[in-house]
Amino acid sequence: MTLWEIRSKQSALVDSLDPNLMPAVFERLNEMGFGAGQAIRCLRRSPLKGPLVLQVGDCVYSLEQSLANRINISVA
Repeated sequence: MTLWEIRSKQSALVDSLDPNLMPAVFERLNEMGFGAGQAIRCLRRSPLKGPLVLQVGDCVYSLEQSLANRINISVA
């Protein structure tokens, strides 16, 4: 399951990032807390395939579909 498939108010754990991501993007997602084993929560799904609003630890991020589809998760 990818992060794009998460429902609003649902929690999950990051399984992995797509290894084919550009190295800079892969590194930045890890720095933001999207590393394997990290707990995340979807706060909101925007309408019309808009960005996801996610909580990772104490931080809140917005990710677009192209990135969310490349983060593999398991629902907690």
